[in-house]
Amino acid sequence: MIVLDVNVLVAAYLTGHAFHEAARSFLDSSLDVGGVAVPDVVWSGFARVVTNAAIVSPPATWAEVRTFANAVQQHPGYRRDVRGMTSAPDSFLILCQTNGASGNKVSDAYVAAVAIDHNASVATWDSDFGAFPVPVVEPSPDVR
Repeated sequence: MIVLDVNVLVAAYLTGHAFHEAARSFLDSSLDVGGVAVPDVVWSGFARVVTNAAIVSPPATWAEVRTFANAVQQHPGYRRDVRGMTSAPDSFLILCQTNGASGNKVSDAYVAAVAIDHNASVATWDSDFGAFPVPVVEPSPDVR
């Protein structure tokens, strides 16, 4: 199973993103194989980024966000049952403490904790995930 990080989801959505083709191809092929999960915290981050006029011009409308999210979530390869951690919240906090996560890295630690709980890999370009004991898959080896 693959757990998507927010950077891959945003790139898959934004056609003008430098990594759009790699992310979209990765998302589509991963969904076709099955076992793609997007934790709730990633959906939240996705919506926060693509609707932010300071980041995306023009920002996505809520109808556009919902259309994309619904298309991903209704694909047969999407894991609707993986929305967050299954272990006790303290395991997430220990992961943060052990790896010195703070600020933006706390969200990364949560995504890593979800992947660990579900014995999955994280799809991301974010090198911060190297600090966590979770396998990382880059959508394209040529993209950095």
